Amino acid sequence: MSKKKDRAWFICPQWAELVSRHYESDADAARELKTDPKVLARLRSRTPVSKSTLLRLLRAFANRHVIGSPIVDLVVDTRSR
Repeated sequence: MSKKKDRAWFICPQWAELVSRHYESDADAARELKTDPKVLARLRSRTPVSKSTLLRLLRAFANRHVIGSPIVDLVVDTRSR
């Protein structure tokens, strides 16, 4: 079995709301956060991404804007419990 299939995937349900407050489009946010717009589109549509990617983007976002809650509280594990 592939290690990628075993990996935990994470989402941030509040991502669309957070980003739309400060950026007009995913392209603008991608430029500011130094990432691929496709990754931001995946987050906006609540498609799971790796934890490291999500944490990196949330930290970059938090360095520029006030999030209002701890980063850890925004990350949701998609594995069945």
